[in-house]
Amino acid sequence: MARFQNPGALFLGTLVAQEQKFLKPLLENAKKSGYSKVVEPCAGAFAMSHLAAQVGYSGSQIEASDVSMFTSIMGYAIMGKTLEELEIKAEGFTDEELCDPATALYAQLVLRTAKQAGKDYFYNILLDLQHRRTEHIKSLNEQLDRARSALKGMNYRALDMWEHLDECIDDPHTLIIANPPTYTAGFEKWYDTGGKMTWKEPKYGIFDVKTGLRDLYEKCKDAKALLICYEENAPYQTAGSPIFARYGVREGVNVYITSNRPEEATALAHGKKITRPNESRLEPLECSMLPRDYVITKDSEITLQPIDRANAQYYRQLWTHNFVGSAAQINIAVFIDKMIAGVFGIDKAALTMGAFGTQVSDAVFLMYGMTVPHKKYRLGRLLTMLAQNKPFIYSQCNDIEREKAHHLKTVQMTKYPEAKEMRGVMKLTKKVPDKKYGFKLTYESDLKDRNERQTLEEWLLKEERWQTERQKTKAQK
Repeated sequence: MARFQNPGALFLGTLVAQEQKFLKPLLENAKKSGYSKVVEPCAGAFAMSHLAAQVGYSGSQIEASDVSMFTSIMGYAIMGKTLEELEIKAEGFTDEELCDPATALYAQLVLRTAKQAGKDYFYNILLDLQHRRTEHIKSLNEQLDRARSALKGMNYRALDMWEHLDECIDDPHTLIIANPPTYTAGFEKWYDTGGKMTWKEPKYGIFDVKTGLRDLYEKCKDAKALLICYEENAPYQTAGSPIFARYGVREGVNVYITSNRPEEATALAHGKKITRPNESRLEPLECSMLPRDYVITKDSEITLQPIDRANAQYYRQLWTHNFVGSAAQINIAVFIDKMIAGVFGIDKAALTMGAFGTQVSDAVFLMYGMTVPHKKYRLGRLLTMLAQNKPFIYSQCNDIEREKAHHLKTVQMTKYPEAKEMRGVMKLTKKVPDKKYGFKLTYESDLKDRNERQTLEEWLLKEERWQTERQKTKAQK
């Protein structure tokens, strides 16, 4: 029977105890460190808003939005607003009845259950809803009362998430915590009544899960607000950088909580010393840049140095057309003869995600890599080879991580079925067509027992052979 006995049944959504345990201290520490507003787009059942309220955010510090009738009814009820402006119509219910939030929620539940009543399971639920109408509406009212009490003063709007993001992503005091649909047209499919219930819905775009999460992170790549996002995705396919994972929600899919600033979000979650990002997030290093015609020899000095994210972002934007600023756990600068030649980022979170109940990986992830433009050399190949080196990877790991790290892995979005710069450096292990970008390519390699000097020499030999073959090909033409 469709009973609503759990006090949080309407308002916890997809969050299980593990996620709540992780998010609560994150929200609490965010409040202490100066994040004075929580924004929940795609609010659904207000799970994130409730967690924010539980750690001390007042209702006036919480904003929520959604484009579903279900959420809008609840949001209006929490704010004490009349439902008349939603213009709800439902088969078998009067306009007067639908002005009562609990009855309106009940009507939607009945009508979307009726749509599937050809199956015995849903038919029995429908009978229970009809026979115990008074009891169900009473239970819904009780839950709405608890929500009104917990979220008193909250601001809710029936609004598309992209519009809401436009309003808040440049506020450095805002924490955005989003739970987008986990399948395309999730709003429509979950709440579909087959046209038996209508309302004055806002304008919005269908959220396509194949591109929506990447679009979200591209939009928030330079945001001053901190973004926390719930993702259900295959391993290594998250749009944002994972800060939490739970294994196996369904075959081949894990739950991830990701962020546009993973270092800061992780610090908040674990209560460590928190450094808020600078207002300016682009900062050059005090060094020269490798000239485009610089001659690199086997006697050149090559060094790797950890740098701040603001430094990495400066060079990534400087060297990359159509820059997309995905975050990395660790940012590294490559220097050749004391001049900066490239930056790359690695993430080792998958080595220890088992601590959160997910499947452990033996791969460190190469998140990005950019180099100074050069007339002669393919510096991107050198950068990737340096990232493969076991001594370097081990220098960034603790004892437990060193035991687990055996591979380097990366994913590239490209129009072509192969990334030529990876040929002979990493092995293509997966190729998936992508409507927007062309292909999603996964590359892997073993970690290599070599140092920077050995890597330079090996790379130079490869470059010399490539240049010789290139000249031969040009001569033949």
